[in-house]
Amino acid sequence: MRLNNWKNLFFCILLASSGGSWCCIKVDAAESANTDIWRSKNLANTQVTYQLCQKLEQEVINFLCKQSSQSQSLDSQMPLNVAQQQTPAATEQPGDTQKQNDPPQLESQPSALPTSPLDSKEQLLNAPQINQSQRLQRLIQLLRSPKQPPESESDRELGLWVRLRPLEQQPLPPTQLSAPKFKPIGYLQGRVAYFQTSNIFSSNDNPIEDGLIISGLTLASAYFPLGSKTYLNGSIDGNLIHYINQSQYSYNQVRFNLSIYQQFSQRMYGEVSYSNQQLFYANNSHSLDSFKAGDRFLNENSLLLSLGRRDPLTPKLTLDSFYELSINFADPLSRDRIINSFWISLNYYLQKPLQVGIDYQASFSDFTQRDREDQFHRLFGHLNYRISDTTNMNVEAGVSLGSSTAENIDFDGWFFSVNYNLQLGRF
Repeated sequence: MRLNNWKNLFFCILLASSGGSWCCIKVDAAESANTDIWRSKNLANTQVTYQLCQKLEQEVINFLCKQSSQSQSLDSQMPLNVAQQQTPAATEQPGDTQKQNDPPQLESQPSALPTSPLDSKEQLLNAPQINQSQRLQRLIQLLRSPKQPPESESDRELGLWVRLRPLEQQPLPPTQLSAPKFKPIGYLQGRVAYFQTSNIFSSNDNPIEDGLIISGLTLASAYFPLGSKTYLNGSIDGNLIHYINQSQYSYNQVRFNLSIYQQFSQRMYGEVSYSNQQLFYANNSHSLDSFKAGDRFLNENSLLLSLGRRDPLTPKLTLDSFYELSINFADPLSRDRIINSFWISLNYYLQKPLQVGIDYQASFSDFTQRDREDQFHRLFGHLNYRISDTTNMNVEAGVSLGSSTAENIDFDGWFFSVNYNLQLGRF
């Protein structure tokens, strides 16, 4: 009988997991709750209501995610961490004047393409229930299936108590024993992207249209559980950013990130992160007395606090909202700043591998070592397509608006980007 219970539980798990992404909220009481339901003596003669089935479905999903939260790597839609998602580049030298041959200092790296901050949390958030009604019907049928045969009237009249004795289970041959499931602790992901904008250096006087080709690798850990709803995650990124026309300003990026993720409820989460990024020139300057390849022009340390929420509006439509406070300490000091960012994303799942949506992003920067404030707005549409379990593609297009109290800085322009991500392996 115990074996049959486990078979029923395994079948129910398969049904619950067939319609969407995992819900990785760890619930310690899930297994015991399922056991009480299956062992209920009068379950076969009880009318199963919709509320009971809905509760059972949630417990089964939670039980499954309890087992998978440590073994699955991040969602394949896990590009750069939201801690580093900033606006396209702007130009300004730390001093009051800029030498003719010196490169424009990037106010934010164009490699941080406008990818949704929730992409990296897909493993820990609920995906919309696309076929929920079908799964509920199948669960109801499963619960209504006959369990243990009831005691007969003749046995009761004779004063006999009949107790079914399960058949002895024969041990499986060694060839049929299931091998231990591989539980990866991290993954290696490759990335290739193209980014085109009408104002690559955020200049007010002389906007320059140019494109970027970004290629890089991400070495990241899985979300290690520290508690029932607390996880630890770390990553190392390396990117090569090449300007198509302004190739002398191409640069390389190295980034380290460590974060603690907290799940407050099924729909809301928070994260505290530390990030360090360093930017190096990739080529020599055309001027002999200017920068050389390998020179570092930015070393930035950031402390970040973020809050996110996902609200399902319909089985296929979700509304994601996000807030982040970033405190940045940089070398040079002129880059020290405090940034408040807001993000709203409306997503519609056309089918299981395809998602479309519209996004609005706003950020407000206050430079602490000089008299400067920036405001930046971005409105764009996106299309995400999961090609396979290890490959996904993202396309985004929209407009950017914004201004600065500093002279010759203007964020107005349009942009277009294509991202291709490939998981190279797990370890």
